[in-house]
This record gives sequence, C-alpha cells and structure tokens, in this order.
Amino acid sequence: MTIADAGLRRIVQDHLHKSKGWLWNPIETGATHAGIPDSFWAHEPTQTSGWIEHKMTSGWAVTIRPHQVAWFETHRRAGVHCLFLIRARGVGSSNRSGDSLWAVSGDAARDLVKVGLNELPASALLGRWYGPPTDWNWANVMAILTSQTARRRQG
Repeated sequence: MTIADAGLRRIVQDHLHKSKGWLWNPIETGATHAGIPDSFWAHEPTQTSGWIEHKMTSGWAVTIRPHQVAWFETHRRAGVHCLFLIRARGVGSSNRSGDSLWAVSGDAARDLVKVGLNELPASALLGRWYGPPTDWNWANVMAILTSQTARRRQG
C-alpha cells in the first residue's frame, strides 16, 4: 500500500481483475514524463483504455501538482480518457462513514486544486460511493471507465 493512495490502486485492480478482461500497467516513476498518472488501463471486451491517477485525502483538499494539471489538460484536449479516483477517508468527505471513493473527470484537475472535493462542479463528479471498498459500486466504476465517452474520438 502506498501512502499517496492508501492502497487504492491495488483495491481497484483487485475489483477490476484481469480475469474480467482488465489489463493494468502501473507507472512507478515520474521519470517517464512529468505529471503522468500512476496507472494505464485497457479493457479488452469493450476495447477502451485510459489513465487513472489514484489519490487519497483525509479531508476535502486533494494534492495535485502543477505538472499533473498540465498533463491532464493536454491529454484531455487530445481526447485521451483520464480521470482521478480519490479515496477520501475524512469524516466530511466520506459522509461520516470514514471511507469513500470519488471518481472525478480529468477535465477537473484545475478545479480539484482550487476547490477540492467539497465544491467541485457537478459536471466534474462522475461518481461517489460511501463506505468501505466492498460497498463501492464496482459495476458503476467499470461503466464510468468503459463508457462510450471514454472511447477515443474517431474522425
């Protein structure tokens, strides 16, 4: 478990497993490219792919570095599907349950820096689930990742 994501990357990969057609490539170092997210994924059955930056917070604020904002903005403009999955373990951000998962559009990187989870525009929040990871709606997480809007624009 990494401190930066409170084990979230492993939790996601355990629930969206290779046996269900998920392929995961963790990115362990920022030396590959400044700001690059920590996981690239592909889902063979839907032929979709994208990038996830896993984060953890104990409140409303989410730490995102300027080079991460730049990476997300540049790649979203190019039509690349990328998003943040954030494990919130604070009382406020987890609806007093102590744990929650937030799926936030990659388009909202700058908003996350400015206002955190508490005041995100509605269009930025793709999903939110309260309780421990076993209670998170993994079918919805999969749908968010593999939706038609996740597919690379063609033509």
